[in-house]
Amino acid sequence: MPHKNNKRCDVVMLVDVEMGEANNAGRFVLDGGTMERHVYKALTARYRNVIVVPFGPDIPATMVRLRELKPRIVFNLTEWVNSDRTQDFAIAALLDMMKFKYTGTGPAGLQLARDKAGSKELVAAAGVDVPRHFTLLRGQPLRNPGLPYPLIVKPQFGDGSDEIGKVSLVRSERELKIRARAIWSRLKEPLICEEYISGRDIYVGLIGNEPRVLQATEMVVGSRKPAAPTFATYRLKNDGAYRTKWRVTYRLATLPARVKRQVLDYSRAAFHALKMRDYGRIDYRLTDEGRLVFIEANPNSDLTPHTLGTNLCFVGIEYKHLIPRIVETARKRYRAR
Repeated sequence: MPHKNNKRCDVVMLVDVEMGEANNAGRFVLDGGTMERHVYKALTARYRNVIVVPFGPDIPATMVRLRELKPRIVFNLTEWVNSDRTQDFAIAALLDMMKFKYTGTGPAGLQLARDKAGSKELVAAAGVDVPRHFTLLRGQPLRNPGLPYPLIVKPQFGDGSDEIGKVSLVRSERELKIRARAIWSRLKEPLICEEYISGRDIYVGLIGNEPRVLQATEMVVGSRKPAAPTFATYRLKNDGAYRTKWRVTYRLATLPARVKRQVLDYSRAAFHALKMRDYGRIDYRLTDEGRLVFIEANPNSDLTPHTLGTNLCFVGIEYKHLIPRIVETARKRYRAR
């Protein structure tokens, strides 16, 4: 039997069903060590009645459960529908349709940020520097319209660093075709090919809806061996042993005053252009010449503590305060309507 609670709850944590399982009493228990478990602990330290609800596999039953609970707000941590990450917007749209208040970016913003080509065009129109790029459609002629090599090749609608490895950096038409066909052997979606920006990886957290732009963090590859990674790949982000091998660390970014101002201007412009809400992260590359270039926006950025090292993701905000602040930011947004 489902867990019953007639009292209206303060916060429902809506999570992917793979993040835990129901116990014998019907209560959904999150797996240990997950981002969701960390968020739950932070919420329960602040709010009296927090209930975890998995999204699916029976979607109508999930919505009935939410209606029963009548949450004051939903902390939306879902990332996919039936393991399809491109459908994360559909969950937000469903919450809108059912008139639930929830944290984070809405369906329009989730779709805009996921499109690695469209998002660049939108932020470029807002005055932000972006890499030159073009797209390739599966089944159409595979050619470079004239962009200089090297290029980074990745899925246009990919999540995070999916399909991004050292081989994503191509230096010729031949390598471009090899890489595109390799991705298309696994995926059917379009590809984005963008100019490779040599330089530093800069990450900027944002909180609020103005938003407040937090101090920038950068990734540092300590190894100087020729084979050391020169950009953030899927393996680098997800394999601790690999990061240790190449002495990858994170630190507060020391930036010239001009670049600091640009970080503020670019981040706010991108946040609004992509209809982001409540919190997020924006990734840049900074060249040796001081060119700051937008790479992508993360409207549902990882909320695991110390994702980029100790207190370096949302700089200046302790984790125990970050999660409640996201809740209160969303509440304030709804009150302002």
